[in-house]
Amino acid sequence: MRNLWTLGSVIYAIVATIVTCTPVEHYDTLKSRQSSEGVVAGIAWRDENGNVPVRREVRDLKENYPDQWNLYLLGLAALEWSDQNDSLSYYSLAGIHGRPYRTWGNAPGLPHKLGTSGYCPHSNSLFLTWHRPYLALFEEELYKQVKYYADAAPPDQAGRYAAAANSFRMPYWDWARGENAGTVPDFFTTQMINVVHTNGFNETIWNPLYSFYFHPLTPSVFNDKARAHVCVDMQRAESTQWSRTNSTLRWPTSDAPDAVSNQAAMYKSYEQQRRGLHDHIDGAFRRNTMNEFANTVEEAHGWVHGVIGGGWDGTSAQGHMWPLEYSAFEPLFMLHHTNVDRLFAMYQSAHPDRYFSPENIGSNGNVFLEDGSTVDADTSLLPFRNPAGGFWTPNTIRDTRTFGYAYPETINSREQTGPSKSNIQFATLSNAQGINASIAQLYGVSTRSRLMITGPSAGLDTSATNFTDWNILASSSSPSTFVAQFSLAGDFSSDAVGDVGSWVRMMPSSHAPHSTPSIATTTRTSVQGKISLMSNLLDAISAGKLASWNAKDVVPFLTSALTWRVLDAQGKPLPSHTLRAFTFKVCSATATIPASLSAPIEYAEDDEHVRCYPDVTRGKAGGVA
Repeated sequence: MRNLWTLGSVIYAIVATIVTCTPVEHYDTLKSRQSSEGVVAGIAWRDENGNVPVRREVRDLKENYPDQWNLYLLGLAALEWSDQNDSLSYYSLAGIHGRPYRTWGNAPGLPHKLGTSGYCPHSNSLFLTWHRPYLALFEEELYKQVKYYADAAPPDQAGRYAAAANSFRMPYWDWARGENAGTVPDFFTTQMINVVHTNGFNETIWNPLYSFYFHPLTPSVFNDKARAHVCVDMQRAESTQWSRTNSTLRWPTSDAPDAVSNQAAMYKSYEQQRRGLHDHIDGAFRRNTMNEFANTVEEAHGWVHGVIGGGWDGTSAQGHMWPLEYSAFEPLFMLHHTNVDRLFAMYQSAHPDRYFSPENIGSNGNVFLEDGSTVDADTSLLPFRNPAGGFWTPNTIRDTRTFGYAYPETINSREQTGPSKSNIQFATLSNAQGINASIAQLYGVSTRSRLMITGPSAGLDTSATNFTDWNILASSSSPSTFVAQFSLAGDFSSDAVGDVGSWVRMMPSSHAPHSTPSIATTTRTSVQGKISLMSNLLDAISAGKLASWNAKDVVPFLTSALTWRVLDAQGKPLPSHTLRAFTFKVCSATATIPASLSAPIEYAEDDEHVRCYPDVTRGKAGGVA
């Protein structure tokens, strides 16, 4: 263990020197530019026309905006190596989300929850809105680091780098594009990475997107022994893994202190899950209320946490991205959540008349929300203070431009700061019609094209463009983390056919069933899930295992082939008696493919065109009786 600590100290000294040259002096010069404690103001810079810059897809940023890409790497690395005792360091900002369960910015918390819960709300309607000022706060601090490096440019390059820094905004990783967006970017998984300084000097630095290194790791703040209501197994897991792991890991080789990341496992997991993620986001955009949209996006979001972190499938140790308490320390966390914020902004633009309605959060409280309380669009989003006074609320964070940014799909055409040069197609209209066209093209094209190709051989009348859509409808009253994995048994030509997808609900460990005895069963909200079966049925048709997607063929096929298992936060199968909290059923609905590629597929939701088939799940744990 002593050797590990020595190695960590050596790495810290070397990397800090490589990245910042003089890290202490560098960070001290920024303190005069820090905002008041707890206040999130966003970035003030606008172009000459008063327009905000856009947050770009991270591959677009790397391929087509090299100055911003290099400033991003330098700035992120410097932020990661800033003094952990500073309230605006990478470590402290990550700690707002969960561990080490400390109050931040003098924001109040419920006395009986201090030290046992973080600020981030999960499985309630504040999930999307809370993360918007959180990301804006992180972006502010990252922007200061980027500006520092740009200001150090030689005189003949000063204008070039000032322009790059001013218009820089934090990038996102669009993990929801399915097979159209390729695999995990390779620059996420290389330990070292090349960077070009503003003076033209090329240097290889420790990749800030690869891992975050605790400097130092303080075991006591990541140890759960003080929480008597947490089960013994959880205590042991946290005291032997999280309190001894010197850097963030992905799909770690073990839970021992000397474990390393298995990056290949992350690649494989994403390749297996990306089609399901695509279908899930496609389904999210079809939800009729903002609350339903938020719930569906949060499900997909939890899926990505598992894809990056590992340990959710019961076959490997857990990486930092999987447990909510530690996930914000993972460098991909902000890229992931910035994409979630982008999807939120797109839904807002597509449906400007929809917003959050009041909701009882049941047992899904946190350090500032009492379990069983009701939240709405005026609920304070602690710990983020508004410069105008008080805390930000869902109503006051509606417009991303408030914090100084937009997305390629949501920025007005008159506000466009320059077209994207990436081969990934981005829309630039903010009106509802343009946004809906973007959503259809980005997240509906794959399903639509496969339906049109497979249709004639599977009973689809391509002149009428009607087909039968198939889904698993799921519900659960479980208050803790679970993963329901669905699969189709059988010999298919594609490995992807067997993996239907997952329904993921992520909750802090404090929400285990035994840890909330004061919450009456009546206050526990039932969460709903919807898992598309269409891609897998199309694969089965192509493999000759299914004649058509008509009920006469699909129902007996699914009755014999559809299986599932439900796992807990450690990837262990839940006992059969706990599955009484789950209900799974298979239903079909009539759907229509419009002639225009810019129009989304239309799905019927009335009772006349929706039918459920209890025989498919009858007799299976959680199946409809």
